[in-house]
Amino acid sequence: MKVLKFGGKSLGNGEPIKSAVEIIKKEKDANAIALVVSARGQSTDLLLELYRKAVAGEAFEEDLEKFFGYQRVADLSLELDTFYAELKSLLQAMQLLGIVNDRIRDRVVAFGEVISAITVAELLRKEGIEAVFADARQLLVASCHLNDVAVDFERSREKTNQFFSTLQAEQVPVITGFIASDPEGNTITLGRNGSNYTATLIASFIKATEVQNWTDIDGVYTASPKYVKNAQKIPHLSYREANELANFGARVLHAKTILPLVESGIPLKIYSSFAYGREGTLIDEQGSGKGIKAVSTIEDVSLVSIEGRGLLGKVGIDARIFSALSRNNISVRLISQASSERGIGFIINKEDAVLTEQVLQAEFKEELQLKDISRIQINNEMAIIAIVGRHNYSLEKAIYGLRRNKIWMHLISNSINGEHISLVVDNKSLKKAVNVVHNQVFGAIKTLNLFAFGKGNVGGRLLDQIIETGDDVIKRRNLQINIVGVADSKKMVFNEDGFTGNWREKLVQSEHANDFRSIMQLLKESGLENIVIADNTSSQDLTERYPEIVNSGFDIVASNKKANSISYSFYENLRNDLKRRGKLFFYETNVGAGLPLIDTIKHLHNSSDKITRIRGVFSGSLSYIFNNYSVTDKSFSTILSEARMKGYTEPDPREDLSGLDVARKLIILAREVGLKTELEDVAVENLVPGTLAGIGAYEEFIAESNTLDTYFGEIKAALKEDEVLRYVGDLDVNENKLTVSLVKASKNSPLGNIRNADSLFEIYTEGYATQPIIIQGAGAGAEVTARGVYSDLLRIGGHY
Repeated sequence: MKVLKFGGKSLGNGEPIKSAVEIIKKEKDANAIALVVSARGQSTDLLLELYRKAVAGEAFEEDLEKFFGYQRVADLSLELDTFYAELKSLLQAMQLLGIVNDRIRDRVVAFGEVISAITVAELLRKEGIEAVFADARQLLVASCHLNDVAVDFERSREKTNQFFSTLQAEQVPVITGFIASDPEGNTITLGRNGSNYTATLIASFIKATEVQNWTDIDGVYTASPKYVKNAQKIPHLSYREANELANFGARVLHAKTILPLVESGIPLKIYSSFAYGREGTLIDEQGSGKGIKAVSTIEDVSLVSIEGRGLLGKVGIDARIFSALSRNNISVRLISQASSERGIGFIINKEDAVLTEQVLQAEFKEELQLKDISRIQINNEMAIIAIVGRHNYSLEKAIYGLRRNKIWMHLISNSINGEHISLVVDNKSLKKAVNVVHNQVFGAIKTLNLFAFGKGNVGGRLLDQIIETGDDVIKRRNLQINIVGVADSKKMVFNEDGFTGNWREKLVQSEHANDFRSIMQLLKESGLENIVIADNTSSQDLTERYPEIVNSGFDIVASNKKANSISYSFYENLRNDLKRRGKLFFYETNVGAGLPLIDTIKHLHNSSDKITRIRGVFSGSLSYIFNNYSVTDKSFSTILSEARMKGYTEPDPREDLSGLDVARKLIILAREVGLKTELEDVAVENLVPGTLAGIGAYEEFIAESNTLDTYFGEIKAALKEDEVLRYVGDLDVNENKLTVSLVKASKNSPLGNIRNADSLFEIYTEGYATQPIIIQGAGAGAEVTARGVYSDLLRIGGHY
C-alpha cells in the first residue's frame, strides 16, 4: 500500500482539487492507497484569525462566513451545518472568556483538516471510489510539553493498525493530517506542515511501500526558487540530507517527517499535483552519493553575542548560558565560540529574543556589574544560509563569493559529520547572499548584473552586443550578463529581471530621473549579486563618483578615460579603495579602443623586463585624418568633415585637434608604468591654428576652412616624397618626458605604414630596445570600443 499526502494548495477550489481527484483515481487503479489531507487552501490561516479575533473579543461572524463559504465545492452537497454550529459556539465561548488556550486553538484549527477530509472523501465517492473518512485523532496519540509534541508510537501504531484491519480491500481511507489526540482525548496539532508527519507516521505503522507527497512544487530544489531563479530540482536525496534540509527551512519537508521513514526504510517521493507525470524528488536511505545537495535558508533569527575579559579561562560560562536558556525552553540553532573564550555567539529564533535577553541579564547580573562581561548584545535582523551535503572546498568558495559581494558573515558553523555548513548573514543581504553561495558551490551559471551609464554610440552598441551574444556567452563561459539598468544624461530605467532588445523603448518611456545617489541606493537594496557599473559616458562628474561605486561593493568597466587621467591623488585614492574593497576596475578601451594595449603594458611592467619608451598614434580619428591627408589631394577641411561624418571624431572635432584626448591617453599609460604624472606635465601641440583659437561654434570654425587649409597645406608642402604626417604621443619613461606632437614619419616605418583609422603603439623595453613590441589595429569606432568594454565585462565574470 502507498500513502498519498495532499497539501492545502493542491486541494484548493477549482482546478487544484479536480486535479488531485484525477491523480488519486490513477494511483488507485495501480495500487492500494491511503490518503492524508491538509486543510484546503488558506483554511488554516482563516481559522487562526477566527481564533485570534474571538480571544481578543472582536467580531468574527464575517470571517466565519468566509471560512465556510470557501469549504463549499461546486456540484457537491456537503452537510456542514453541524460543523458551523460547533465552531461558532466554540468561538463565542472564547470571545466571552478571552483566555488564550493552546488546546482550544488546536481544536479550532482542526476543523480545517476534518472538513477537508470529508470533502475529498465525498468527491471520491462521486467518482465511484469507496472512500472512508478517518479522523487522525482516533489514530494518533501524542503529548505536548512546552510546545514540543511527542508521539506515543506504541499506542498510535496499535490504534492505526486496528483501524486499517477493518478496511475492505477496495476501500480508500481519507485521513486528516496535522492533528492528533493527547492521552485525555484533547485535540493537539503536530506543528505547522505537520500533515507530512502524519503521512509518514501512518506509513511506518502500516509498513507502506511508499509515501507520495503531492504539493504545489515538483520536488526539493537546490535553493528556494523564491530567491534563486536558476535553482535546480534535486532528483535524489538520502534521509540524512533531507532531514538536514528540513531542519534548515526547506518548505516541503517537516522537521520530523523523515524520522519514521528512516526506521522503516520507506521511500518518500515529492510530486507536484499541478504537473502530473513530471519527475519529482526521491528520498530514501541510499541517496545519490556525496556532493552538495542544496543551499537552504532560515529567516527571522537573532544573533546573541556575549563578550568580556572575564570570560577568558573561566570554566562553566557556556554551561550556565545554555542551562539558563533550556530552563526557559529557548532553543539554540547555532553556536560559535573563540578559542580564547573571550566571546561566544549563538543563534536563536527571533520570537525568543526578548526573553533570551532577560534570562541572560538575570543569569549574569554579577558579571555585568563587575565588567567581567562587557555586553550582551542581540541583533534581530539575521538569517542563516546552510550548505547541505558533503562539501569539498565549498566553504572557501562561498566565503570568496560573499566577500567579493561585500557581504559580512557574522558566524560560521561547520558540522562534525561534514553534512552541512551554516553561515549567518544580515537578513537584508539574504537574497544576494544565497544567490552568491548557490552559484559558487554548484558552479551554476554565474550572473553579472549590469547597470550601464551612457547609451550613445559606444554604450548603445555594448548593450546590443550583450543581447545579441548572450546565449553564446552562457554556453561557452557559463556566464550570463543581465542588463538591469540603463541611464542617459537625463533618465534611467531599472528592472532586476533584466532588459532585452526593448531597453531603448523602456528608457524613453521612463519617468525616473538619472539621480546617481538614488541609483546606488536602488542597486544596494535590490539584493542583486555581482553588480557591475559600465561607464560609457564622457562625464567627469560620474568618474568622480567612482569611489562611491566601489565602496558600495560594485565593480566598474569604463571606456570613459577621465577617471584615469584627472589628478594623480584621485587616481591613487581610487586604487586604494579598489584594493581595500577587493573590487575590479577594467578600462582596456581607455587607450587604443579594443586593442589589448593596457593589459600588455601591465604584464610587462610587472615582469622582470623594464619599459623604457612608449610611442605611437594614439588617436584613431587623427590617424584617419592624417593617413588620408598625407597621400591625397583633398584639402584638410574636407578630410576633417569626412572623419566627422563617419563618426570618427567628436561632434566638435576641435576636441580631437586640441590633442588633449591623446594627452590623457599618454597620462594613463605613464601611470600604468608607475609615473606620478599630471595632465599639465604633457607638452601638447594643439592642431587648431592660433588665428582660429578664439572662435566659438564649430560651424563658425569650419567656415574659416581657407585659413585651416592654408595652415596645414604649408606643413604638408614641407614633406619629403617618402614622408607622411602622423600625430604622435611619446612617453620617455627614463626621462619622465611626455610629448604630443605632429611629426614627419617615413612611409617605410611602422608609423608611416598605418592605414584608415588604425592606431599603432611601439613599446620599447630593455629586452626590446631596438625592435619594439608593436600593437596595431582599429583605434576608433563604436563597434570595436564596445567590444573592448564587453571583453572587460567577460574578464570580470571570470573573477566570480
